[in-house]
Amino acid sequence: MEEEGFGRRVTGLMVAFLLVSALWAARLGWLQLVQGRSLTAIATKYHSRTIYYRWGHGSEGRGAILDRQLRPFTEAKLQPGLAVFTSTGQSSEDYGYWLQTLADFSGYSQEDIVLASQQGRPLALDRPLPTSWELPHWIVPVTGDWDSEGNFRRYTYGKDFACHVLGEAGSPYQGEQGKRVGRSGIECQFDQLLRCQRPGVSAITDALDELIPGLGYRELVEPDRLPNVVLSLDIKIQGLVERVLDAGIAAGRIPPYGAVVVMDPENGDILAMCSRPPIQGAENQQNRATRKSPNVNLQPLASMVKVVTAAAALEKDPQLINARFSCSGTLTLGANTFECAHGPHGEEDMAAAMANSCNLYFAQLAAEVGGKELLAMAKAMGLGRKFNIGLPAWEVEAGHLPELKDLATSAGLANNFAMGGNKIEATPLQAAVMLSAIANGGWRVEPRLVLAVNQDLEAPLISPPRSREKIMSSTTANAVAGLLRNVVVQGKTVTFDASAYPFAAAQLAAKTGTSDPLPPADYHLRWCGGFFPWRDPEYVIVYLAEVPPGWTRVDRGGIVAEIAEGLAALSGK
Repeated sequence: MEEEGFGRRVTGLMVAFLLVSALWAARLGWLQLVQGRSLTAIATKYHSRTIYYRWGHGSEGRGAILDRQLRPFTEAKLQPGLAVFTSTGQSSEDYGYWLQTLADFSGYSQEDIVLASQQGRPLALDRPLPTSWELPHWIVPVTGDWDSEGNFRRYTYGKDFACHVLGEAGSPYQGEQGKRVGRSGIECQFDQLLRCQRPGVSAITDALDELIPGLGYRELVEPDRLPNVVLSLDIKIQGLVERVLDAGIAAGRIPPYGAVVVMDPENGDILAMCSRPPIQGAENQQNRATRKSPNVNLQPLASMVKVVTAAAALEKDPQLINARFSCSGTLTLGANTFECAHGPHGEEDMAAAMANSCNLYFAQLAAEVGGKELLAMAKAMGLGRKFNIGLPAWEVEAGHLPELKDLATSAGLANNFAMGGNKIEATPLQAAVMLSAIANGGWRVEPRLVLAVNQDLEAPLISPPRSREKIMSSTTANAVAGLLRNVVVQGKTVTFDASAYPFAAAQLAAKTGTSDPLPPADYHLRWCGGFFPWRDPEYVIVYLAEVPPGWTRVDRGGIVAEIAEGLAALSGK
């Protein structure tokens, strides 16, 4: 009996041992196979010291936004700096010498250098170290974009530069679509694409903060591997437009509210898009180039609509270019009496009427053409159309067009297609598309702002194919271009100093428009849009000014002419 009892105890112990062993093996296997990677990461993190050298938050970085020449809008001016691992170098004999040397080259005290290292921040240099110097192992060269105080910069050219297009990025926050960093513009629309691992250098150390032999330092991610978004904007053209606008505002030539769009009429590339005032915190978020401002409830196209009316008339009957109507200063249509702001003009043809911006001539021409043809041409030229250009949907508006019932009377035709009344609303972007159809020989181009994502920076940029549709004959487009050129030659509505802007005087074709005071605050709009060289256009420019009550001077023609002059200089003309 004793032997049997002993045997049972031995068997029990063996079973227990086997069970414990099995559980232990299962535990080890689970740790190795299931949690191995995360545990390794924790261990490495615990025994590593990391210094980040690009903009971001914690270990999260941000990809780049580039222009059409692959020049960065963000973190564009990389400067020399150092990842200084003071904790791994403090036991070195030359530690004090190098710490003082770094202080001499950076302008920071030794204490500040140690503090920055402890906080995982790089050391920005006033001037680069001599390339012949052999640095100790605990000092690793890096590059970054930081201000004079050593803070990271996301927007090299300042927060105002292309701000309504680029948008804003800040610390991560919880939005409707989950955790986000981008708050508006491209930063918002491509938020998930641009979020990435932050470039940094890690020192793999032991428990005593000594560098582990054979492991050394490792890059977390190569900076040229960061995601990117390539825009159609050109940094030089964007800079030109912003300088002209800001200088005009500072000099009182134009009001502080408005927008400019510069477009390539052949492929629809938006080369510059500027809205003023710039974004200031929660204020001025509206991109006035693509949507209405809070100052106006309506955004009528005003006399710029005469371009549509002329195109519809000549597409219906090319001989209408010779049609003559009389302007006596007033015209009664049914119960409505219309006035010509610049009349009376007497009898005139289309060329003279366009140069005079004669409301009464175009009221009679609109009746000759008919509402169906006029509305069809307006739609074909891009009015009333919401363009998907890569900005968040709420930042781009479709404008508005009248319905056919609004055009059933001569008065309705006159109000909408002679004077661009309140039922024809447009944005500067839509006006640029409209003028492009005249400039390029009769094609409506789809505007584009985003050319590529995750572009290989070592490879040439291959832009997406242009999207366009033939909407009028080249004969019609060329005839309207000639009319708009005559507007500048006659100098009655598009006015500027020809001696100051000789290229514009010789090559620009353009049209203006002025609205009535608009609710809610009686602001009115003044348009000026054109293209050049007028016979073979390369650029379309549209400027829209929001004019507060009491503001008298709006040098809209001068602004467009100055931009045209600058563009000609940039392109070597």
